[in-house]
Amino acid sequence: MARARLYRISMTVFVLLTVVAAVLAYSQRHDPKPVVVGSLLMAATLMLNVPAMSGQRVYLGIAAAAAVPLAVSAADVTAAIYAISLSLGWIGYMAFRPIDLSILNSEYLAEVVAIAGFGAAYHVVAILFGAPGMRFDLVSVDAGFIAIIAATLGGLVYHVLRALVRSLVGLERADLSVRYLWLAGLEDWSAITVLILAGTVVGSAYGALGWTAILVAAVPYSFTHTALARYKGTKITYGQTIQALSQIPEVAGLASRGHAVRTGHLARDIGRELGLHPDLVEDLEYAGYMHDIGRITLNEPAILRAGFTDVDIARWGSQIIAEAPHLDEVARIVGDQCLPYRSPGEERDPEVSTTSKIIKVVSAYDQAVNELELPPIDALEQLHRGAAYEFDPEITSSLRRVLEFRGVIPS
Repeated sequence: MARARLYRISMTVFVLLTVVAAVLAYSQRHDPKPVVVGSLLMAATLMLNVPAMSGQRVYLGIAAAAAVPLAVSAADVTAAIYAISLSLGWIGYMAFRPIDLSILNSEYLAEVVAIAGFGAAYHVVAILFGAPGMRFDLVSVDAGFIAIIAATLGGLVYHVLRALVRSLVGLERADLSVRYLWLAGLEDWSAITVLILAGTVVGSAYGALGWTAILVAAVPYSFTHTALARYKGTKITYGQTIQALSQIPEVAGLASRGHAVRTGHLARDIGRELGLHPDLVEDLEYAGYMHDIGRITLNEPAILRAGFTDVDIARWGSQIIAEAPHLDEVARIVGDQCLPYRSPGEERDPEVSTTSKIIKVVSAYDQAVNELELPPIDALEQLHRGAAYEFDPEITSSLRRVLEFRGVIPS
């Protein structure tokens, strides 16, 4: 039902956008060349995307959207190019890109609203400063400054609207918090800034250099694109390395097979469902992978003779992880994972973080299901019985919602 509702909303917007594009295209019939060329070029950029900090796609269309107002002479031409290219880009994605339509609709719906917001904000600045149409004569220092203000304001509006629409679309996903999606969308500011700057350079230089302006902007942009792509690749490799190292206790027979990965993935999903910051969700996932790493010390005969507790294992694991300075937060989460969420006489222990409580709940659930072989419902019931002091009932409720979304238990 949720996907069907999102599909209907997206198709309604697409139909309205297509109608607007047809009307604006007809209004430019006396001089169609700028609209045709501009629309085709912008539609082509909308078929491409660049890496972003959040892991989401950022379309190159915003670079074209930033260039068009400076390259053309009037607001009506810009509006026509925007509407036509967005319609063509949407058709192109549906026809040529084999991705989930629900993902496409949510992403492209946000792109349509955000680019429209960029153009509106840019036009408002042009009107307020008395610029003719949408174009600024960059020979004038003052006009160049106005162009920078317009692009900056438009970029801010684009950034906020894109994050807002994507987060509201998240209402269709029971496993994702709107807050999480909003914060994740805001993480893409670096890629968006680079694209808008590149587009502004192209539009500014177009009058003097023509299409050569694209090459001028492409050089600095290519370096930034490469840096973002390498960052994304490094981040993926980093996570895969942590996941591989987390399996050392399992290979040594000190933990059950797959427990670390299952704990990491489930902890990550609960963090998203609760609306934690994306950076904290990443640390939470790593902590889930590494929460049993302290068990490798159990190969020491002296430790086995002296005895140990789960608190000791957590502390040793935290000390091992803390050797990597970048994982300080992960070490803290792992070190506190065995603490009860509250003590007698208090509602909650403020010293125990939400992330540590998530690891405690998820690890206990996975052990109950995969080691004790309890059905998921019975494992949840066992967690509820420990709600007095051990397991935070809010975290357990979030776990239930995630399992319902996964189809593990009936909703």
